[in-house]
Amino acid sequence: MSIPFSLILWNRDYAKGRGVLQLKSDIVYQAILARIEEGFWKPAQQILSERQLSELFSVSRVTVKHAISRLVGEGYLSYIQGRTGTFVSNRLVETERLKKPFIAIALDNHTPAFASYLLEGIHDALWKENYHTLYCNTHFGDREIVEKLESFIRDGAKALIFSPLLEDGCEEINRKVYLLAKQANIPLVQLDRYDEQATSSRVQCDNYSAMRELSKRLIRLGVKRPLVLCGIQTSSTLERVSGICSAFGEQGLSVVQWKLDEQLFFTNETIHIISKTDASSPSFDAVIGVSQVLSKAAVKLVKVNAFSAITAGISASVTEVTTDYAVIQPLYHIGYNAALLVIQHIERQAIPSTSVLISADQWPASDA
Repeated sequence: MSIPFSLILWNRDYAKGRGVLQLKSDIVYQAILARIEEGFWKPAQQILSERQLSELFSVSRVTVKHAISRLVGEGYLSYIQGRTGTFVSNRLVETERLKKPFIAIALDNHTPAFASYLLEGIHDALWKENYHTLYCNTHFGDREIVEKLESFIRDGAKALIFSPLLEDGCEEINRKVYLLAKQANIPLVQLDRYDEQATSSRVQCDNYSAMRELSKRLIRLGVKRPLVLCGIQTSSTLERVSGICSAFGEQGLSVVQWKLDEQLFFTNETIHIISKTDASSPSFDAVIGVSQVLSKAAVKLVKVNAFSAITAGISASVTEVTTDYAVIQPLYHIGYNAALLVIQHIERQAIPSTSVLISADQWPASDA
């Protein structure tokens, strides 16, 4: 049987003499299987939708269906009666991963696409150099994070890529993670956000500039009474708020901030306002969320309160956009550059700590 040309892709390593012609569905299959093996998707957990996987790997949904069907047939994935989507099976995954040099990855899987785009960039950079990855989800911020990373280091992790926990009460967990890397004498690179406790390399979006540009754009559209929704404080969200206040402040316009219970909205989309910077609640002409979760909250808040307002916020990709205007986080590029820094630290241990800021895109691309 002949194979349609549209389903064929050159293997990434072909130029190095290691590759052969490879089906796109094979590459998607291997990427999904790697995420299961490294613990990114756990037993009984739902994986990304076909649409999200199609965008993530830049392939058609037909190609994704081929890969998923194969994984279902082999018992790695399953469909659950009465539920929509594809889930990781409760089978024991046998893997040869620890026989290869690997990097420990610790970041939160806070929204469906967030960690996937970061990991895709990390994988693309590391796999070219034959490094594998093991993953730890830091979303719930408990002591198991330290225990899991400790086991990764015992198993021979060559480096650690870490997205610090900056919520209240997590300073001690971060400190223990930094100490683990220091005691093991392995490189540590912070990504997406950073913690000043650690003198390490870091790679993140230029959050301040991205939100400043978005705010200037809103000002050009006539926005004069912006409401900013804040939640869990991290370095990235603080930088975003600063960029917003800078742009509006230059025009003599004040910014009202409401702090929402971000975790509550994430779990059941309930809007609970913890505090406000204004005594009253004036009408707003724009509502801006400073995280992907809060961007969705902005849309709901406008609808519930019948504000005559546009919405703006943060998104992982164009297909994840929920607001009228958004900053598209360069998550793939953040992950890719973090992995490149890790490789440099491993191969040339004397290189100094490096800070990398990556520019973000705006959506829509034009106001026209």
